[in-house]
Amino acid sequence: MSKTNNKVSIEALIDTKNNNVRTNTKKGNYALLQHLKAFCGKKQLSVKNIDAKFCKDFASYLTGRMKGSSAKTYLQKLHTILQDAVYLGYIACNPMPPIDRILHKYVSKNKDHLTVSEVKKLENTRCRHESTKLAFLFSCYTGLRLSDIETLRWVDISKQNNGYLLKKIQIKTNSEVQVPLGRQAINILKKVEIKNIQSSDYVFKLPSRSTISTDLKTWADTAGINKNITFHVSRVTFVTLSIAADVNIYVVSKLCGHTNVKTTQIYARIIDTTRQDAIMRLDEIFEK
Repeated sequence: MSKTNNKVSIEALIDTKNNNVRTNTKKGNYALLQHLKAFCGKKQLSVKNIDAKFCKDFASYLTGRMKGSSAKTYLQKLHTILQDAVYLGYIACNPMPPIDRILHKYVSKNKDHLTVSEVKKLENTRCRHESTKLAFLFSCYTGLRLSDIETLRWVDISKQNNGYLLKKIQIKTNSEVQVPLGRQAINILKKVEIKNIQSSDYVFKLPSRSTISTDLKTWADTAGINKNITFHVSRVTFVTLSIAADVNIYVVSKLCGHTNVKTTQIYARIIDTTRQDAIMRLDEIFEK
């Protein structure tokens, strides 16, 4: 193998590959390149500098910034680029370890959820932006995604016979989710409610996502919680605590607005009173 070939850059390989692929694949490859540049801090990354450790560290970098499925997609793209380098004779073998194996270690860390005591610690700890704190706790009590918290309006919440019901079209799935609000969630709404409120107003006036991310890390550290707290942790917390409260898993899926469930007939038989009972059980856990 020549010295020149050994110094070929990943950027050059991606440029070559993008000459014969579809537009969406090109965009994905260039997005991979941007992540690689951000990760290694170099304008050009030589193929010879990529080994198994680099791949493992890059996997850790990716999973700290996106979902495991997205991280896997980028690692697969990198694997393909490295395989091209092998075919062209630039490297002797592909250094990428089995992707599922290296992802398992890091993706499992992203499954963090909070215990009841940890949620209460956060409740009693000051956060830099109060809106971030209230929105995160509201998600712990309702299971809403950040995108739905950001777009939640007062018109999405209506008074029912026995309380309040949140009905919203989810941003991610474009399907409606209905969540009866328990006492914990209602208490949050009382804290954010303002005078002369309009039904079209947003419930939570949140800072940027990067600011929210910083808020959550600092808030958790101040509360003495040694976990990787992202906004998604609040949704996972809702699910795990609901199941711990002996709520049927299908009811939990209904409350979360999941759409990737095979037995949809089971969901059709779930009645509103059962969902109301689920929220009440969750309230009982928090108030013990």
